[in-house]
Amino acid sequence: MTSTSERAAHRRAHAGRLSLRLGLLALVAIGIAGATLELAFERHWQSPVQLIPWATLALLTVALVLLAVSDSPRTLTVVRVLALVVLLAAAYGVFVHVSVNYGAGASDSEWSTLSPLTQWWYALTKTVGFAPPLAPGMLAQSALMLLLASLTSKKREPAGLGT
Repeated sequence: MTSTSERAAHRRAHAGRLSLRLGLLALVAIGIAGATLELAFERHWQSPVQLIPWATLALLTVALVLLAVSDSPRTLTVVRVLALVVLLAAAYGVFVHVSVNYGAGASDSEWSTLSPLTQWWYALTKTVGFAPPLAPGMLAQSALMLLLASLTSKKREPAGLGT
C-alpha cells in the first residue's frame, strides 16, 4: 500500500510526463506547419525530387495523429518507423541541397582555385548556390521530437508501479 504523499508524487510525475508529451507534440505540429508554409512559399514542387519533403510532411502528420490518439506498442512502432524514414529523407535533403550548391560553384571563375574542402564548405554554408542546406533540418527536428514524444506515456501507471 502506498502512502498519500507517494500517490501525490506519482500524480505530479505523471502530470509532468503528460505535459512533456503534449509540449513535444505541439512542437512537432508547429514544425510541420512551418515546413509546409516554407515549401509552399518557395514553390517547392517543380520536380519529383522536390516532392520528397511533401511526402515526409504527410508521414509526419500521420505519425503525429497516431501518437496523439494512441500509444499502443503497435502504434509506437509505426510512429518510430515513420520518424526514422523522415530522418533519412531529411539527411538526403541536406545532401541534395549541398550538392546543388556545389554544382552552382562551377559557374564562378575562381571556383577551381579553391581547395575541395573550401568548395564543400561554401556549398554547405550557401556561400555559393541558392539551396538552403539546413532547411531539411526542420523535418529532422520534427521527426526527432516525435521520437522523443513516443518515449513518454500518456497512460497513468497503476498505483504502486511509479517510476
